[in-house]
Amino acid sequence: MVSPEPIRYFLGKEGHSGRLYDRLVVISGSPGSGKTTLARVFDYPSITALLRNRTITGYREMVATLEECRAISDQRPLLLGCRLPLEVDYRDFWDFPYPDELKVGLMTALIQARAVMAWLRHLTSAQIPLRRICITPRQGTEAAVDAIGGTDGEGLLKRAKSVEAAIYQVIGALVAPPVSQLQRESTDAYRPFDVIERFGIFDRESDHHETDAFLPLVILDDAHALHPGQYRAIHRWLARRELRVARWLLTRFDVMHAPEALATITQEHLDRVDLPGITTTRDFIEILLQSNLSERREQRLTFRKMAKDMANRYLRQMPLFSGRNLTTLADLLSTTPEEISPSKQKELQAQVTTTQRKLSISSTRRDAIDAEVSKYEPTGKRITDDVRLGMISVLMNRYAKRTPGRSLFEADADPEPAKPLNADIAVFDAASMHLLHKYDRPYYFGIDDLCDASSENAEQFLHLAATLVETSAVQIIRAKSPSLDAGTQHKLLRQTADKVIREWDFPECERVKSLARMIVDKCLTTTLLPNAPLGAGANAYGILQEDFDTLPEKHPDLARVLQFGVAYNAFTLIPRYPCKKQTWCLLELGGMVLLANGLTLKRGGFIEGGAKELADSVGRQAR
Repeated sequence: MVSPEPIRYFLGKEGHSGRLYDRLVVISGSPGSGKTTLARVFDYPSITALLRNRTITGYREMVATLEECRAISDQRPLLLGCRLPLEVDYRDFWDFPYPDELKVGLMTALIQARAVMAWLRHLTSAQIPLRRICITPRQGTEAAVDAIGGTDGEGLLKRAKSVEAAIYQVIGALVAPPVSQLQRESTDAYRPFDVIERFGIFDRESDHHETDAFLPLVILDDAHALHPGQYRAIHRWLARRELRVARWLLTRFDVMHAPEALATITQEHLDRVDLPGITTTRDFIEILLQSNLSERREQRLTFRKMAKDMANRYLRQMPLFSGRNLTTLADLLSTTPEEISPSKQKELQAQVTTTQRKLSISSTRRDAIDAEVSKYEPTGKRITDDVRLGMISVLMNRYAKRTPGRSLFEADADPEPAKPLNADIAVFDAASMHLLHKYDRPYYFGIDDLCDASSENAEQFLHLAATLVETSAVQIIRAKSPSLDAGTQHKLLRQTADKVIREWDFPECERVKSLARMIVDKCLTTTLLPNAPLGAGANAYGILQEDFDTLPEKHPDLARVLQFGVAYNAFTLIPRYPCKKQTWCLLELGGMVLLANGLTLKRGGFIEGGAKELADSVGRQAR
């Protein structure tokens, strides 16, 4: 079910260089962006399962991708990965009436004990006897080896179990015991991450000859469940360069303060100091599962490939479809456009004639515009009669705008426009968008629209795709064609998006909705202008980058709303966007918002505004 594309895209380069395992890796993303799935793929049992089944067609690409990431070599695992979810137990430490240093110490000791137990459990589950498992300690840590139970697997497991049991008694107590009553096992020095360099499998029948060696990898998932103070402490602890254990920290933006969250999104490629003595790119790697300006087109194309692969794998698991050799979702989604009804087309024809008369467009100019539209042949698209009329209407309005000195009372006047009129993809998209809002013509259909409406979020894609697949399954059961026409796709996608937005239930969701509504209204106003200055229209709100950079200090409430809006896919922030010789930060609406409100999925069109207008919108909702 898992596509290798996001692993190759997000982790391939750093994995091949080894940087994925020699320092802290922080992977951030919105809910459903694939963080936990990435973590589970690198879990040792998953890697060994892949290797056992590497000849199966569906697994070959995944094995090849993990080889690129240096997790596998010569058909054996190089990593001993374990995933520890932080959403259970660990938050409780922060409620203890202990000094912060002690609370952090208890938490990190429990994490290390459970990691050691998980590593040993994975190896023994692979039929490796515990007596054959040993570690290679880091040089200079001889004095600390005894504190973690020695170098053999049996001693390591015994010590880890005793530490976990002692600390769990503290967590499970109704009333936290006084510091003086804490067991020694919970407070004594226990730092296996400082000691362990490799896990080895030894053949004890041959003078302890090492047969395999693994780099231990701990993946701490759901770090957003921690208290912000805990998160910063664990970040500092794991960022120490002397650690030899590979460590990943997976989180959402929720855990950070608003200024930190916005900085993470908008400054991901800059070398910045996040904590005293800890600098991005030198001490840790930050991987953001979200579009950025320099890679947006590449990431959209990559997501399309991943989503299609994921959907096709899903269909192959459903007998209703696989039994009929229906294993490609794109084949079920028609890309044939649907024209408006004859009566609406007659109304549209009359509207175009009225526009010509109202703007005093001469017959000669109208013929020239008709000819321009007729010769346009978009790649992969068919111009239907209704779209052709819509394009003519847009070009007539553009002609009127480009001949401002022309008198409307001079019926024979036909001056050349200040800028040539061209029928292009922008005019085509504008006509299609106008027809959607005026005549409810289907606009969202086909596999690419489905992928683009998901905002590069796997969970949103599956949510939208499931609705289409279920409807196709019903048609099969009723002995109808499994293919969904454009109208059915359009209707289902918009209904699903509207339902998702109505069911939003996250911090600041009402203010996020209010802010999105304000941006939607402004985008629609510009999108539906008769001359379509932005082609397909706008789907983003732009403020100057210099204003955005001061937003957390000047408008902290707005910063918090943006933080949660981005974290839950209502918005995407596009920093440092160059346009009109200025640098902007775009607040792009998420795919669900675009579907629900009938806005374009094409990127780049935005309306100009300011931070104060956004802050006022958020403030009105608060009142």
